[in-house]
Amino acid sequence: MRKMSNGSQNQTMKLSKNSWILILIFIVLLLFFSVLFFFRSKPEYVSKVEIALGTTIKVVVSSEKDPGLIVDAILREFHRIDNKFSVTDPKSVISRINNSDNPFEIDEETAFVIERSLALARATEGAFDPALGNLITLWGFDKINDSAFEPYIPSDDEIEEVLKKCGYENVILENDVVILQNSVKLDLGGIVKGYAIDRGISIAKEMDPDANGYIDAGRDIGIIGPKFGGEYWSIAVKDPRGEGSEYIDLVYLKKGTIVTSGDYERFFLVDGVRYHHILNPKTGYPVRETISTTIIAPDAMDADAFSTAAFVLGSEFSAVLIPVLGGQGLFVNAQNEQTRTEGWAFFKEKH
Repeated sequence: MRKMSNGSQNQTMKLSKNSWILILIFIVLLLFFSVLFFFRSKPEYVSKVEIALGTTIKVVVSSEKDPGLIVDAILREFHRIDNKFSVTDPKSVISRINNSDNPFEIDEETAFVIERSLALARATEGAFDPALGNLITLWGFDKINDSAFEPYIPSDDEIEEVLKKCGYENVILENDVVILQNSVKLDLGGIVKGYAIDRGISIAKEMDPDANGYIDAGRDIGIIGPKFGGEYWSIAVKDPRGEGSEYIDLVYLKKGTIVTSGDYERFFLVDGVRYHHILNPKTGYPVRETISTTIIAPDAMDADAFSTAAFVLGSEFSAVLIPVLGGQGLFVNAQNEQTRTEGWAFFKEKH
């Protein structure tokens, strides 16, 4: 057997030594970047609060780009939608539709919102109804936030007469033309806030696909993206008869929306009786059997309508219907008893 020469041995040892040095350098670099990743500073969350759509709008955004620009763009969209779909502003598209001769030509966005409203009305068999404008006006809930608002309880005869001028079946939408029959008036307040949340999320993702944060429009929440590091947002469901920050449940979301309707939001008291803004389209009176409904769904627009419909339909029926329509819900009846859909439990854990 030939022995390796001293020169060959030295060269092999040199190569081996160089290999170990390269491996050591690689390990050091790997550790360095790992430490840099774990201890890097978290992107700043920019938060801003404004009033729109009759409620407080809070937008919270984190982005590697300019989060402030994203927040401002979302809030501008809320104000645009508020102005466009207001029932009290005579210049809004809804006011012009309600006060014009039929038929009325509308733009693509308005057609989309009305069409989706009608589809959700049909899906809920009218429990959600976007054509209750005359009834809402009779009760005064369209002006309840005005400083000069005075409570008024209409008579049975007044309600019966106004109900003849209500109902989504009287709204005909053909391409870019809407026709209102039997003097009905549109009021899209039960869905426009959800639409604005969905639009806000879309704008944030257009400006930065990796943006995260949330939009809170009067406790109707849409998730822009998970917390830094992919963590869940913890969202409390308000106790409808509790004080301040008391809550009845806690859920975890990385995406999607959660919307709550309650008899404590827009109401007035007369002789100790609470009259609130969620009206039963069949009776014309505020719903008495429910005090709170909370819906989790992929889109806020749908969740908004489902929440109103569930309020009208009651806990037992809603626990069956809402999952079929694509949502999950928590319902509180007049006896303060809680009912949850079977799929609600999924959101109580971090998966």
